[in-house]
Amino acid sequence: MKRHYLKAIAVFLLICSLTFIIFIKINNAFGVLNHGETYPDNENNIYSLADYHWDSNNHTFFIDLVRENEEQQLELIYAKLPSDISINGTILNKVSSSFSRVLINPDWFKDNKVRVVFNTNINPRHTPVYLTTTSGASAALSAYDMVFAFNLGITFLMSIYGISLYRLKKTEKYLLWFAIYAGALTLWSALPLFIGSGFKLIRYYAYNWCTILNIVICFKMFDINLPRYFNILLSKWGVVGVLVVWSVLETIFPILHSEICNYSLFIFSIGALIYACANKRKGAWLVLSGHAISQGMRMVMALPYLIRIDVSFLLRSMQYSKLFNLPFAFCCMLLINRLFAEKFTEAEVLAKELEQINHNLDKKVLEGTKALEEQHKRRHNFMMNIFHDLRTPLFVIQGSTQKIANRPELLNEELPIISERLDFTKHLVEDLFLMAKLEDKQVILETEKVPLTDLLKNIISACSLEGESKGICIKTELKCDYITWGDEYRLKQAFQNLLLNAIYYTKASGHIYITSRKQKNFAVISFEDTGIGIAPQDIDKIFDRYYRISGSGKHQSTGLGLSIANEIIQQHHGSISVESKVGYGTIFTVNLPIIS
Repeated sequence: MKRHYLKAIAVFLLICSLTFIIFIKINNAFGVLNHGETYPDNENNIYSLADYHWDSNNHTFFIDLVRENEEQQLELIYAKLPSDISINGTILNKVSSSFSRVLINPDWFKDNKVRVVFNTNINPRHTPVYLTTTSGASAALSAYDMVFAFNLGITFLMSIYGISLYRLKKTEKYLLWFAIYAGALTLWSALPLFIGSGFKLIRYYAYNWCTILNIVICFKMFDINLPRYFNILLSKWGVVGVLVVWSVLETIFPILHSEICNYSLFIFSIGALIYACANKRKGAWLVLSGHAISQGMRMVMALPYLIRIDVSFLLRSMQYSKLFNLPFAFCCMLLINRLFAEKFTEAEVLAKELEQINHNLDKKVLEGTKALEEQHKRRHNFMMNIFHDLRTPLFVIQGSTQKIANRPELLNEELPIISERLDFTKHLVEDLFLMAKLEDKQVILETEKVPLTDLLKNIISACSLEGESKGICIKTELKCDYITWGDEYRLKQAFQNLLLNAIYYTKASGHIYITSRKQKNFAVISFEDTGIGIAPQDIDKIFDRYYRISGSGKHQSTGLGLSIANEIIQQHHGSISVESKVGYGTIFTVNLPIIS
């Protein structure tokens, strides 16, 4: 964290120093006119007056201005005169925060020389007084008015911009403070337009008010809090209280109104921005850069009071038009634009995501509707099959009982038929009940170690009589004795359904091959028959709970055996796959995880 603070301080000092050097070079590009030097002919350059001389008899400072020819018209541009200035006995009018111009009467020149007298015993070397031609003065003051109007308009628009955004999104409190800060800059910049005495007090305090609001906006933009109870100073009434107290202190201690004191206040805003950069607050580097540029420009204006340098008309006009505040305010506005742009981007992303969700939802609704329709269709077909399977034995039983009722001597002949149909009906009901429980995950598996080879041999032995009755030969190739973890009864039920299914759909004198092998951590068990096969359009449906295909002959199958087998194998974390060719037979392959 310390490294982040040092980095922020270094960046601020670097940008501030570069700005300072650039503007010093700009300032030095303008000319300086010393005492007794001649103003060049045919030039419209603006020269700063320097090298004032002391008149010990009259206790005043003066400077002699010399023109090159008698037809040359020269003018003085001046502002913020600390004392009376007279030219040839004519006293110039004082102004406060803007520039004025005065034509030097050609009659005042004696031998093309005129004296400008400062009625003060303090060297006026920092007084903003400049010499140029009449056309140069017109161009310079027009440029100043344009810069003044530009700054005034920009700060006013920033204020409107901030308050309009705040009205739309009042949760973003920093927008209100930005609008207040920009409004204060606008008021401060516009005060020179109002010469009335009623505005003198506001003009006196406006500078430091804007500086204090500069500090507040740095805290508010990045949601920085002061420690403990000091944070109340950043509230609405806290800021108002600070402004009032500072104004009172300025009245009591005029030194607080000095440039040095004002510059020292910026330490708080700089500290807040360094803290924001060190803590990686969004946009902090941008605002810190803008603040550093503004401070670098202000340092140029403070430098003449420390070393012998004269401030050019360009920099002085930038100072009087309050242009030094724009880099910081402009970067704050750019940050606001960036924050709102990100919010708009987030809103667009969310809108697209919502649109995609709605599209997916519509798609899922259509798929769900289609699935429900398909399910309804399968249920309908299933119920029709069930009704058919139940109706057939009931009709047989009904017919047998009627025969017995009419001819009691047929009892022994019809009773086996009735018994066989009752067994089929019971088996069908049991399968239906088991499928319902498997579908609702209500079958509780008794897990234990199950030897698959022994289990398969038992099933083959139990079903051999059924195969022999059709003349079907069952061959096996069980290589190893694999152990799985599961419910032995349910696994036996699944494998028995697969074997009986192969027997039911294999023609007389056909063959069934049962093999087992190991593949990685799975036992691969295959049931291959030479039966009628399965049509390609039925392959994906044979394990459906509500789908049933018909064989070429009649048998005791309920049509639920494969569905039950598939559910049981899946609940043992295995799978069943099928390969078939119509007229040649079918292969059911079971993959079941094993522990050894």
